[in-house]
Amino acid sequence: MVLHESIFHVPSGFKTLGSPPATAEIDLLIAIVQSNITGLASVVDAVSLPSGPSYGQYLTAAEVAEYVKPPADSLSAVMDWVTPHVASVKPFSPAGDILQVSLTVQQAEGLFNTKFSTYTHPATGQGMIRALNYSLPSTVQQHILHVHPIISFAPHPQRVSQNTVYKRKATLDRRQLAPCEDIIRPVCIQEYYGIPNTTISGSLTNTIGVAGYNAASLGEYANEDDLATFLNEFRPDIAGNTFSVALLNGAQNLQDNSGGLEGQIDIQYTVGVAGNVPTTYVLDEAAGDAATSYMDTINWLLSQEDPPTVFTTSYANEESDLTQSVSTSVCNGYMQLAAIGISMIFASGDGGASDNIQGCTSFVPMFPSTCPYVTSVGGTFFQPPTAFASSAGGFSNYFPVPSYQAADTAAYLESIGDEYSGMYNANGRGFPDVAAEWEVFIVNEGSVTSAGGTSCASPIFASFIALVNDRLIAAGKPVLGFLNPLLYSTGKGGLDDVTVGQSRGCSGSTGGWNSAAGWDPVSGLGTPDFAGMMSALGI
Repeated sequence: MVLHESIFHVPSGFKTLGSPPATAEIDLLIAIVQSNITGLASVVDAVSLPSGPSYGQYLTAAEVAEYVKPPADSLSAVMDWVTPHVASVKPFSPAGDILQVSLTVQQAEGLFNTKFSTYTHPATGQGMIRALNYSLPSTVQQHILHVHPIISFAPHPQRVSQNTVYKRKATLDRRQLAPCEDIIRPVCIQEYYGIPNTTISGSLTNTIGVAGYNAASLGEYANEDDLATFLNEFRPDIAGNTFSVALLNGAQNLQDNSGGLEGQIDIQYTVGVAGNVPTTYVLDEAAGDAATSYMDTINWLLSQEDPPTVFTTSYANEESDLTQSVSTSVCNGYMQLAAIGISMIFASGDGGASDNIQGCTSFVPMFPSTCPYVTSVGGTFFQPPTAFASSAGGFSNYFPVPSYQAADTAAYLESIGDEYSGMYNANGRGFPDVAAEWEVFIVNEGSVTSAGGTSCASPIFASFIALVNDRLIAAGKPVLGFLNPLLYSTGKGGLDDVTVGQSRGCSGSTGGWNSAAGWDPVSGLGTPDFAGMMSALGI
């Protein structure tokens, strides 16, 4: 047996409760080496670079699976080893590169030469059975990337709006609404970003997907009646539009007003801004940790005959919540989605540079925003264009800077010199990539209220991209797919730079990243400009 992965200590906040029952059942994911993941990365580069001859020539999910499926000898070696010792084994991912095994604690301790304990996090109520290390047979180790979540103490996906939702709930009517320089509604977004109020292509394949995660600690739903009220109040021209729902792992989109604001924000600012672009709320019961939940969504997208062309997620975790091996595996899932032409868009987070950790000695990057195959959206104000102080951003400790943004991040770091030296990884992937308005009016429980955070910015930017795709389809061109190689090159013409504002750091309201000319780790490359993007795309 060879030690494969280990952690030095139990993460802060967790308490050990002792040994779990030997007969307790657990599920584990075994990630097997993939056939040609580097080859797939090259394909993504080719289909996503606007100047390349293969731009927009996306693969099918079946073609992607050929790159990521495990080699036959690897799959055989893992199956021969694990099958006699587990209650069940089945594919977890569509390509079969991740297996799900069910077994008892006693079986797992023998199989992985480890010792499990039961842990709880009193602050969150989250409990889990975990170990601090695990080993693999030397004859099998070369075939396995990682086993999850033996050493992972990751929480569920976290709502990024939770720290900045305003408490000014009030029942308003149209006469009482503040002008656009205060809190924003769809007409303000359309005016300021030049976003059209309708589609022109008539396409039913250009769609928006909206992620929802509904573990007991989250309780998020998208309410149909509240959307109807929202459209009647703010978009009467499309009143009656609604959304479809995809329920994963037994999730229920309850309509009893028991949910929080996340689902409301995400649905109301996709359906309400993207006009007639069909929208699907993809709600996962999220029984596992963040990594498993993100992979659930990836697997659903890969299994769809016509997946959404744009997908927005307003959930995030601190990058260190997940091990680097698991983060890489999830990020490779987003690479697969990039290959089939899906624009994956994530809220950057609402904790500033430090994720609201006071007195910290280093800045805190957020995942999945640090994955180089997604587009991260920070937050700004409209009037004047100013970066939102809580907009999360910075540099990854896991993923190196991708070639498409290397010049931009280097220019920013040169401009700040040795400021914050030692508090971030200067060679890491920078985020966010872009930004959008952070505070909006929504309808919740039948009343108009204000909500803030990059949770608002992500669905707004997703709606912008969906309407750009609509114009591309009408012009006989492919949808944008993975956005970043475009955004950091010719697509800069479709973004308005934000040069004012600073994110919060480790010492309170100041001390984070400054906005600057060009890319910066608060507002990215800037905010949407529809006319500019049309010009940049030659439409």
